[in-house]
Amino acid sequence: MRVVVDSSVFLHLLLDEERADEAESFLSSVETGASVAYVTTHVLEEVSFKLLLAKGSELGERSFWSFKRRFVRDDEFRRECLSTVAVFRDYVLSLRGLTLEGVTLGDWEKSLELTGHGLLPSDALLAAVALRLNVPLYTFDSDFRRVPGLEVKP
Repeated sequence: MRVVVDSSVFLHLLLDEERADEAESFLSSVETGASVAYVTTHVLEEVSFKLLLAKGSELGERSFWSFKRRFVRDDEFRRECLSTVAVFRDYVLSLRGLTLEGVTLGDWEKSLELTGHGLLPSDALLAAVALRLNVPLYTFDSDFRRVPGLEVKP
């Protein structure tokens, strides 16, 4: 199977959310190379950012601005938050079937059109990449199902 993978898959697994078992099963096939999953840098950034915020929340910072102030000023807090991103990095590097896919200017132009289907810009960009590659998008986000011509899995 060849797919573009959305941040929701990584986040369900890493944050032990509702569909973590399903995410683990799929990503195991990517880990062994049985499935090929394309990922973009903006997906990796989105997962990293949400992992930072989740760890910050666990450490008592409930708002973005208080998290940001503490992240900038507190070395120990920053180290603790970044430790979750380091685990994610190591995991990503272990996925033999994961391929980093670049985003083109044409993808961005297509994404502007796709926002008209109710997608946020980041999601629209990922949908545009999947459409260009002519592969399904593996996601737990039902918003993608509104995009004409986009096959969504699972």
